[in-house]
Amino acid sequence: MEDRLKQLLSRHNRLYGVICRDATPVDIELLAQLGYHLVWIDLEHSTKPLSEVNRLGRSIAHLGMVPLVRIPELSRAYVQLLLDGGIPNIILPDVRSADEARQFVELAKYPPIGRRGVSSTTAAAGYTLGAEPQETLSEANDGTHLMVLIESDEGYAALDDILEIDEVDMIMVGQQDWGASSGIFGELAKEQLSPKIDRLTTAASEAGKIVAASASSPEDARRSESMGARIFILGVDITIKRGALAERIRQFHE
Repeated sequence: MEDRLKQLLSRHNRLYGVICRDATPVDIELLAQLGYHLVWIDLEHSTKPLSEVNRLGRSIAHLGMVPLVRIPELSRAYVQLLLDGGIPNIILPDVRSADEARQFVELAKYPPIGRRGVSSTTAAAGYTLGAEPQETLSEANDGTHLMVLIESDEGYAALDDILEIDEVDMIMVGQQDWGASSGIFGELAKEQLSPKIDRLTTAASEAGKIVAASASSPEDARRSESMGARIFILGVDITIKRGALAERIRQFHE
């Protein structure tokens, strides 16, 4: 089993990805052709069935990229089936406590670290536990990456405790939900949350976590990178498509 995320991080200073809420196989192929490294499939804000998400995830991996899936809630039904289906990188939204992060680890990691159910037919393991099942499960644990999203003042207050959980090795801020939960939006939210986001990025990087950040411009990416971010999410597929379609027709209307 190969750990594609660690491989790419060892080759590149920064990785680029897109959040996909309506991804098609053609979209996935285009992202690979154009040099993206990660595809974030968003189950929190889409209606795609798990079977389709797993198929897309396998295509993403076979094309040399990293599949990540954001689940809508902490549930064994999501975590177990996605991991068994070959998605090694799971994102949990709106984490508000270290206890919640620990439950995430329990569902996602095999014993003795967690209590993930053992199957001999997982896609990630090549559909076999091999001659050394214990070694296979250990490798699977090492190659399973768990991201938590901090999207509230409550989650931010628990940051230090969350960072102490070794098996949670990825972290990111959900600025829109954080702002909405505080009753602030747009530029005001960005201005007021910026110091907290900066502190989170720096603290997480110093704790050895893989930090992801949203980047609406190269300047945004450079700023986050200076504080330790390695992964940059460059937008949402539907928003990007809408922008391109709007610009195309605008040229002709003018």
